[in-house]
Amino acid sequence: MDERTSLLSDHPSQKEHHNIAGLSALRFRLICFSLWCGSFLVAFDSTLVSTLLSDIGSDFNAATQVSWLGTSYLLSVCCFTPIYGRLSDLIGRRNAHLTGMFFFTLGTFFCGVAPTMNSLIAARAIAGIGGGGVGSVSAILMNDLVDLRHRGMYQGYVNILFGIGGALGGPIGGWISDHFGWRKAFYIQVPLLLVTAMCIYTFVNTPRNPTAPSDQVTSESTHWRKQLGRIDWLGSLALALAVAALLLSMSIKTSTTRANGTDYKFSDPLIWGLLLGSGIFLIGFVLVEKYYSPEPILPLQMLTRRTPLAIAISSFTMVLGQYSVLYNIPLFFTIVQNRSSSNAGAHLLPNSILIGVGSLFVGWRMRHTGKYWFLGIACSSLMVLSSVGMLLWKQDSPDWLTWLAQAPGGFGYAGVLTTSLVALMTHVTRRDRSETAVATSMSYLFRTVGQVLGVAISAAIVQYAVQKDLEKNIVGPGAKEVIYDIRHSTSSIPFLSPEQREIAVNAYEHALHLVFIFNLVVSVLTVLALGMVHEEEMLVRQQQPSPTDEEEQ
Repeated sequence: MDERTSLLSDHPSQKEHHNIAGLSALRFRLICFSLWCGSFLVAFDSTLVSTLLSDIGSDFNAATQVSWLGTSYLLSVCCFTPIYGRLSDLIGRRNAHLTGMFFFTLGTFFCGVAPTMNSLIAARAIAGIGGGGVGSVSAILMNDLVDLRHRGMYQGYVNILFGIGGALGGPIGGWISDHFGWRKAFYIQVPLLLVTAMCIYTFVNTPRNPTAPSDQVTSESTHWRKQLGRIDWLGSLALALAVAALLLSMSIKTSTTRANGTDYKFSDPLIWGLLLGSGIFLIGFVLVEKYYSPEPILPLQMLTRRTPLAIAISSFTMVLGQYSVLYNIPLFFTIVQNRSSSNAGAHLLPNSILIGVGSLFVGWRMRHTGKYWFLGIACSSLMVLSSVGMLLWKQDSPDWLTWLAQAPGGFGYAGVLTTSLVALMTHVTRRDRSETAVATSMSYLFRTVGQVLGVAISAAIVQYAVQKDLEKNIVGPGAKEVIYDIRHSTSSIPFLSPEQREIAVNAYEHALHLVFIFNLVVSVLTVLALGMVHEEEMLVRQQQPSPTDEEEQ
């Protein structure tokens, strides 16, 4: 098929696929396949990296810094994800998606060759620039292509592949690390990402902004470079600095010591200065969004409405809890229960598999009933149930408990993702369809902030609790050196004396129990936030001709 072939088709089978861009059935499926491969690889990478944390920390002798592999990636995702909504309107959905794929692939390759922990953290930040774009632009494209009544079903298909990717990333990453080293786990992703990018370039040519008048799109598209200036770079910078200052203060407080070996206190000028700076930048971000930016990444006016506000809060809290446990479940099995990395990765399977199953089931129910409020409440309640189950995890917990406790949470998390997105799109579609891309980016913004803080807060809880327990129970000559080794290289724990090994394991067990309590609290907040959502009737959008990227250019 020629690259400039129109996406429009009068083939009667297109109605069976519920697409509203006038695509043939074949082109529709090829686009979905290409987008879903990207989602699969992003999910694969997330659980793969979480499984490798212990091995990477031990290799670089920097176990207290491994949390920054997650936070640096998610900080970049947080800062750049909102930009992709505007970017996709300016340079086209496909070009925006390929931009994300480029940075994600580049960062993944640099992870494999990184010579130091700091360079590895920087490489994860580069990957995060693209990872957020891959997810958000895919969601925007699906909103352009699929009728709202069936949006949940297609979100279910996305989440099935997302769940499969997450399910495979943990055990495969652990197995590769155990047998070939953790660097090979990054190398294996690069050719897969390049093939996916080629598929996207070949098959995905869809409208820039299907809600804009065709004459306006044609006029603006000829000056897209100038239009990049309309992106809210200042707001993005203020948000990045606010989140980065907060994360840095927490990291220094919990995992860094002065040159003389003493720990930082909250009264230290560096700590409270960073916290103050975070607050100032956050206020600056709000002021920029309200008064300065002509096209803000966070439209504050949208948050004055009940449903968008509820979705924003629930998007933040559900991901805050999900990522607080995602990056700590492997620690429980490798340290507390002394399992291998591959075994720890395998324990992520129930959660990951049920993410796909839960989303598909919820999408199927919404397709047939057109209702989403009760489903959102029920699914968020399952996250609460899963949080309670993980509170029962101990060093001698039976296998059935460690395998099953997280399962309801995976199903519930997927259901909340699906129902909240459909609820937001229903609300926006009934008012102003031109807000679709911005609303999608807004929901992803709150999710990514939740991801960043989920990893950072849980890491701070673990480091603080472990340090306090170790200082309390390990005393005498050489105590500081032993505590330092335990906190900076968890692989040293099996080689400690039986008494010290028990103290170290108990310290991590206590710390992770506190993380699971934190997860329970935010899960309850998710239920309360979703209770605020106002259920509205889904409007069925009609299939309309849309210009392609190539036709606009």
